[in-house]
Amino acid sequence: MRIKFIPFLIVLFLTIGATPLSAQLKKVRFSTTGISISELPFKVAQLKGFWREEGLDVEVILIRGAVGMQALLGGSVDYTSASGSTIAAAVRGLPVKLVFISSAKPMFELVSQAQIKSVQELKGKIVGISSRGGSNDLMMQLILQKNGLAPNKDVTTIIVGAQAETVIALQTGRIAAALLTPPRNFMLQRDGFNRLAHASDYLPSFGNGGIGVTDEKIKTNPPEVLALVRGTVKGLQYSLKNRAEMTKMMPDYLGVKDATLVDQLYDLYLTHQSVDGSVDENWMKGAIEFTQKTLGGAAKEVPPSQVFDFSFVQKAVR
Repeated sequence: MRIKFIPFLIVLFLTIGATPLSAQLKKVRFSTTGISISELPFKVAQLKGFWREEGLDVEVILIRGAVGMQALLGGSVDYTSASGSTIAAAVRGLPVKLVFISSAKPMFELVSQAQIKSVQELKGKIVGISSRGGSNDLMMQLILQKNGLAPNKDVTTIIVGAQAETVIALQTGRIAAALLTPPRNFMLQRDGFNRLAHASDYLPSFGNGGIGVTDEKIKTNPPEVLALVRGTVKGLQYSLKNRAEMTKMMPDYLGVKDATLVDQLYDLYLTHQSVDGSVDENWMKGAIEFTQKTLGGAAKEVPPSQVFDFSFVQKAVR
């Protein structure tokens, strides 16, 4: 009996040893705002297994702008890449922080129908945004205001959805203009649509693609926050140093097959990314001031520590 029992034990131990790694990983849900070059570090972290190296099984869910913030506050997701919405919520006093920033400069371009030649010509027209209160909405308001147009008075803004839906709305004439990020803005310009404005000309300190998280998560589970940030920093650093592999990865991710356009997009990516996932205090103050202006109301002083917490990035880099 003893001789017959030994093979069974061996099989049992081998079975236990072969337990998939995924069973040991912590499951987290991360909402991203869309498919764009500013969110490439997240895609790289996922595809190269950097999050898994940190012990996380990250489920990436596409949820646009301010809706992603609602999902975060409601507990439906653990993290969101909606940086503009995270900053806006924190400025309002909600218990959230931005703990990582991917792109430190805005990549939005205001693209219009061919017959519209200037921002001022949008008066009386309809423009599209992705959601209320998100970065797309706030930047649209700023550009209109800087050109003497009152949002929702001189120009009507409507929610058309994510970037793919926005392109269709422009192509079908449902809207006169919209803010788009690469590569869709470049593709539409090739088809005869006009570029009316570049967001970086209006605001140098603006984040695209970040990691927003609740204060409660930071307090109760800092190791998990650090793990997600560290895996993402690995993705960011890899994306900045491996041009050949990135230009192979980008066509499938962005849906762009033109090699020349892919190179153009990667060059733009290099000039707009944060070096390590954080920004300096002047940038933070500028982002807060912009948000306060677009939100309206009394502009009381909001310290950067109420909105940002880059201590996890600092630990990850060390």
